[in-house]
Amino acid sequence: MSSIDLREARRRHPASIEARRRHPVGATRTDPIRTDPIRTDLRPAPRQRPRPDTARSPGRFRRRKKVNLEVAVNGPARPVVYWAILGCVVALCLIGLLFVLSASAVLATHKLDSSWHWFIRQVFFVSLGAVGMFVASRIDYRWWIRRGPVALVVSVFLLFLVLLPTSLRHEVNGSKRWLGPEFLSVQPSEIAKLAMILWLAGLLSRRVRQIRDPRQAIMPALAVLGLLAVLIMAEPDLGTTILISLVTFIMLSVAGVRLDQLAIYALPAVALGGVMSMWGYRRARMLAFLDPWAHATREGWQTLQSQVGIASGGWFGVGLGNGRSKWGFLPEAHTDFIFSVIGEELGLLGCLVVIGLFLGLVVAGINAGRRATELSGMLLALGISVWIGLQAMINISVTVGLLPNKGITLPFVSYGGSSLVMTMVAAGILLNIARQPGTRRPRRPASRS
Repeated sequence: MSSIDLREARRRHPASIEARRRHPVGATRTDPIRTDPIRTDLRPAPRQRPRPDTARSPGRFRRRKKVNLEVAVNGPARPVVYWAILGCVVALCLIGLLFVLSASAVLATHKLDSSWHWFIRQVFFVSLGAVGMFVASRIDYRWWIRRGPVALVVSVFLLFLVLLPTSLRHEVNGSKRWLGPEFLSVQPSEIAKLAMILWLAGLLSRRVRQIRDPRQAIMPALAVLGLLAVLIMAEPDLGTTILISLVTFIMLSVAGVRLDQLAIYALPAVALGGVMSMWGYRRARMLAFLDPWAHATREGWQTLQSQVGIASGGWFGVGLGNGRSKWGFLPEAHTDFIFSVIGEELGLLGCLVVIGLFLGLVVAGINAGRRATELSGMLLALGISVWIGLQAMINISVTVGLLPNKGITLPFVSYGGSSLVMTMVAAGILLNIARQPGTRRPRRPASRS
């Protein structure tokens, strides 16, 4: 039998027909007689090229990938909002160092025989805050949100501890707000600001589907806010209580809570705040705010001297270091009323620069939140930006006489330890949100003519 007849017999064999049914044309099968695989079609097998020995000459046969050394060392390129946030924070800290020295040199010379006393401390706090900001910018913001409940418990414990008559408590002008020695004192209310924002961002992002249910979102948030408000008001500190309440209600509104539901709880809070503002020493401050000239020698003195200093600056100021209000006329010139010294020495132009830096920081922080791919990142960026913006607005409003004295510092600029460090740590978290790969709108295809 010839080879052609043998191939035809195999093709007509039932076993061969069943094999062709299982293995269609183009596939390989095993012949029942032969053990080596054969092809069922008549097309020639593709020619296989021998693999080169890449171990001997890898560059000859393998194309090397181009490595971007800048991306490998520094990571992906930072967006514009990242550099905007960083630039505003650095500029405000430098302005704060300059004017803490200018505003405190005279007072430090008379009290402590060293004009550099408060400036050296501010340099230490800025350095500590810079380290905290760098570390916070390198840690993923989701890690901070997961630690929000722990931070909240720690802040509540410290707020409760500051009310106890222990040796750890540090009291200034009748206010029990600090723990520890004078140089390394910690203000628990500053920790509570950031802890509340972290915890609330995590809560609202987890319960976004039940955001309209008051028992799932509004009631837990207001319960924690009420606990913090009671502890902070016992210090007493009405300004920080109002600030945390405003940030909480704004975050709830942005998360999707209806305004009519917020109004039901906000109106009693506003009424309670109005009653507390007319209680005790706050009543004298409120009356001095309404008519400072009637209390010019007591509660209205600080407000009037602040307005006189800002008015003396004019358009371009009297010159750096040439201000007069810091020569004993304006109390707390390097802390709560440092904006008045800026207005006197740099004039309206300097005030507008500082206000512009705060506005730029808030806008960049909100844009960083808009780029976030998760709701928790958006809420966290919004909470930090609103916190910094509202605190700056309240402080500036107090110095120009639009609000009564609240005892709130100007972020990044005023002298302070825990306030400056916690604000810079919050700015570091904001930087981490800004450096995350955000959502990008797809480009429109170019129209073909």
